[in-house]
Amino acid sequence: MTGKNEENGPALRSAEAVLAVLGADAGSATRLVVEWFAVLSQGHTDDAWALMEPDGQYFLLRQRKTITNKEFGEIYSGLFGTIFAGPMAWSVGSITEQDDRVAVIAGSRAPLVAGGVYENLYHFLFRVKDGLIQEGYEFADTLRSSQFFSTPPGEN
Repeated sequence: MTGKNEENGPALRSAEAVLAVLGADAGSATRLVVEWFAVLSQGHTDDAWALMEPDGQYFLLRQRKTITNKEFGEIYSGLFGTIFAGPMAWSVGSITEQDDRVAVIAGSRAPLVAGGVYENLYHFLFRVKDGLIQEGYEFADTLRSSQFFSTPPGEN
């Protein structure tokens, strides 16, 4: 999946739409990662965490910190009702799968409890093994996220 929107950066589509059109040539790791984004978009966080190895690692660029997937799930879930007023909608752009790695260009959008909307662009790298996301590396626009989070998620 490639594409570019000259005005706004990479061409992104909802995770649900991408999941619906994945061809037979898409690898199982790609399907798993896009499903992860789709269930997060629907607000089904428990289903998303079930797609991750709890003891695996998740790297957050803004904090320059690695935590477990389980800790990431707890932090992410804790943002709803405190910072975000509803589920974070994920959109997906280019996806590349090689061996056990899946690289994804993605975007997020979520309503804020204080009003307004949080949006960000990301590059993710996932490592998938035994049908689960073992590792996640999140590279978000650090300026954009720092504008919305007074303290890093998980350090409130």
